[in-house]
Amino acid sequence: MRLRYWMAAAGIASAVFLGGCGKAGEYYQSGQEAFASGDYENALLYFSKALEENPDKAEYYIEQGFSYAALGQYEEARTALEHALVERDMELTRQNNKRAWRGIGITYYEEGNYAKAKEYFEKALEEPLLLKLNADIRMYLADALECEGDYVSAVRVYDTLLEEQEDYAAGYRARAYMNYILGAYEKSLSDYDKAITLEPGNFDLYFGKYNVLGKLGKYQEQKELLRVITEIENPTAEDAYFIAKAHFFNGDYDTAMNELNTAAENGYDDAHYYIGEIYRERSNYGEAAYHYKEYIGGSGAKDAAAYNQMAICLMRQDKLEEALETVLAGQKLSDTLHERQLFCNEVVILEKTGDYNTAYKRAAAYVERYPDDAALKKELEFLSTRVREE
Repeated sequence: MRLRYWMAAAGIASAVFLGGCGKAGEYYQSGQEAFASGDYENALLYFSKALEENPDKAEYYIEQGFSYAALGQYEEARTALEHALVERDMELTRQNNKRAWRGIGITYYEEGNYAKAKEYFEKALEEPLLLKLNADIRMYLADALECEGDYVSAVRVYDTLLEEQEDYAAGYRARAYMNYILGAYEKSLSDYDKAITLEPGNFDLYFGKYNVLGKLGKYQEQKELLRVITEIENPTAEDAYFIAKAHFFNGDYDTAMNELNTAAENGYDDAHYYIGEIYRERSNYGEAAYHYKEYIGGSGAKDAAAYNQMAICLMRQDKLEEALETVLAGQKLSDTLHERQLFCNEVVILEKTGDYNTAYKRAAAYVERYPDDAALKKELEFLSTRVREE
């Protein structure tokens, strides 16, 4: 969940709504403080109490809805946010409506209903007030388009965002990734360079640029980029994690392993992914699977690579049922870079389990989606000889 956007909304709420009077206002203020500290259950309690005192404040419903959403209770969140919607041409009402539409859009986005999410994001963008919200609304809109596979339209949304806000580093990073997916590597490189100029201390951007440079065959520039990271002076704990990653990408696994273990002990859960990669390269599939699992269960956003790699390690250990569960969980992330490999591995695992009927159906769906895969076409022909009437 993009919790930073819920938090941003709460900050804007404080500017829009200047408080209240009596117990309702006190509960509202306490709710905002609880939300800002990440205590969403108490935030929900306070906003609900504010509504008991004054059930006519749209702002209270909005914050109640945000609290429900932060707790993953999306249906309840929509009910609260819909209570805030009022058809009245007043500036405060229109601002509240925009925030409510945005919130409803996010609940649908989190549930994977991208068509409904887009509908509400676009509705929120039509309101020419609270323009500071537009950047993260467009980020969500573009993400929804990406999840639907409409990468070209996603890039257009980022284009608009960056025309409106030229110094929005997250927008350049997101567009860089989309251009990378589309194979527009020069454009992707330009966007990463712009994002790095805006956020030179964000070393995640350097690794995004590293991948693009590889696609462009600029291997010397890749090495120079990693050198810049490994030579960070007086590194913080976070810097040390990025240095460990740089050593990993340089192929210096012994150094990287020691540094990554330290980073993992310091709470950098993403380090487990790279530890898993080293163990997998060394054919220690049990340890690799353990660290992929630690990564998946840790904090932070996930891509599907770990699910795919973990499934491969589980297959090597003949843990086919767990491997299949892992692949299916990874597919739910709608990760563009890894969805094809996850789909392919699903077919492989199903065949290994002897479930030829399901394997055949999934292989047919795979070939329909990826007709250029000659190996799976042959596998589909083989599976057709194993199918039994149900």
